Amino acid sequence: CSRLMRCMTATAMMAVSVIINPLFLTPSNLMNLLAQNAVIGIMALGMVFALITSSFDMSVSSTGALTGVLSTLMFVRYGLIPGILLGLLTGIFIGLINGLLVTKIGINPFVTTLGTQTSVRGLVYIITGAKPITGIPRAFNAIGMGRIAGVVPVPAVIWLVLAVIASYILRKTKFGQYVYATGGNRRAAWLSGVNVNFVRTAALVVSGLFAAIGAIVYTLRILMCTADGMSGYELKVMSACIVGGTSLDGGVGSVEGCIIGTLIMGIILNILQLAGVSSFWQDAITGVILIVAVGIDSLANKKRE
Repeated sequence: CSRLMRCMTATAMMAVSVIINPLFLTPSNLMNLLAQNAVIGIMALGMVFALITSSFDMSVSSTGALTGVLSTLMFVRYGLIPGILLGLLTGIFIGLINGLLVTKIGINPFVTTLGTQTSVRGLVYIITGAKPITGIPRAFNAIGMGRIAGVVPVPAVIWLVLAVIASYILRKTKFGQYVYATGGNRRAAWLSGVNVNFVRTAALVVSGLFAAIGAIVYTLRILMCTADGMSGYELKVMSACIVGGTSLDGGVGSVEGCIIGTLIMGIILNILQLAGVSSFWQDAITGVILIVAVGIDSLANKKRE
């Protein structure tokens, strides 16, 4: 029922968009909508794993920024593949640090990832000297801005492929079942033989990995990196997951809902842009949507209890 309601909400907002601007449903605008939200959608796929295990990952924006800086340096000096590999390793490493701090030391996931976010962002400023880094070969832009057959955005295709993989892992693999079990009732999962510490750590590693993938796409889109790059993305990614039905209490969430949530947030911003609303109001409205979504989730949890 909740998934049906989200689909109906997205449909209603698309109807509003058409009323505001009839050009909304044109193929070019819809493809642009997918391209613009692909980075958030990719990062949200990883966040879902962390949220389902009842963890948070507030460090995705800083993880993305550090990934962008290190990848850019490699892109400029050594080429595409080394840059991508270093970026992916960066996301995995930060996710692993988060996971070990949460499971081995016992620090609250929110505090852990918030501290990681601040520390990593400071490291980004130290490396860049608060100056942008440019020089990425223009040919690499095909990943961030390219279109297949001149129509379908490459970032949207990457998002779709990753979504299929993530959905398969959550639905069809033992690890995916352990993720839901750990978030639903950690003690019961542990008593059933699930290594809950490994699952929680792995979920945060997945979140870091997907944050890095999103950052690589983002970097190859603008062909540069800045110290303040991707600031605020953690709230956008979190909003997409929660609006898509992922519970902050853990145990509930899906890749499909995450995609719908990302598109709903994207359509809302698109409506505001078509209506000529300033970017400051867009941020304010995004925050309100996040509060409302969390409130609805809390009420739903109370009702289930």
